[in-house]
Amino acid sequence: MQKVIVKDGDLNDAMKKFSRISAETRRAAQAHTYYLRPGLKKAEKSKQAQRRKFK
Repeated sequence: MQKVIVKDGDLNDAMKKFSRISAETRRAAQAHTYYLRPGLKKAEKSKQAQRRKFK
């Protein structure tokens, strides 16, 4: 498990780091939950990129 160390009492930065780490972990776990053909995987990846772009 990843650890986040709070330096100089800066809790906001520590929370941002923790949030980023947990999001990466969730994404990595979700990628292995089911199999997608390469073409569908590429389409799904493109769809996610569009969502992030226009969020």
